[in-house]
Amino acid sequence: MHSKYPALHRHRLTLIVALITAMLLTATTACGSSDSEEALFPKISDPGVVLTLDDVMATGYKKSSTYDTEGLPGATEVYFGFLRIGSGEPYDYEVRFYESHQAAIDQGTAMAEEGTGADAILSEDDATYKDGVKNRRMIIGGGAGGGARSGIGPKFGNYAIFGNVIMLCQGPDPEVSLERCGLMANALVPGE
Repeated sequence: MHSKYPALHRHRLTLIVALITAMLLTATTACGSSDSEEALFPKISDPGVVLTLDDVMATGYKKSSTYDTEGLPGATEVYFGFLRIGSGEPYDYEVRFYESHQAAIDQGTAMAEEGTGADAILSEDDATYKDGVKNRRMIIGGGAGGGARSGIGPKFGNYAIFGNVIMLCQGPDPEVSLERCGLMANALVPGE
């Protein structure tokens, strides 16, 4: 049976196909985003052990600097260095130790936020915690001719609180940085 209005029939069919396609794309995107969110290393986790510098050094972490804890409430030790996992690239980390997981959360979160992310305070004059501020920044931008650069930006895109340790982890954005925090955490306590 032929329709009196073939153009209207084709239009309805096109509309139905478009709606089904949109629904499938939405379902696929929703599944994909939840998978990627689940794949991210948690910003706060507790492996149930109190970690020490010896534990961090056993991962292959190379300590470059020891920082003073003045201006960093509750911190017992602070180090800057890098870690290379396997044959991968080395990434910089600032590692801050606290007496307990709860102390790291309660006393260290504000200072970790100050030193990481797009809003990181990178000036020694403005930073609350001044020691190591130069290592928390990097030159960003490709610049134009003659090697000019566009400015200074944060080296650490994010941080993670892992047990009694706060890790500031190198990365261009919060997600990559958090993934690199996960690399160190997994080296500290395999399976985390």
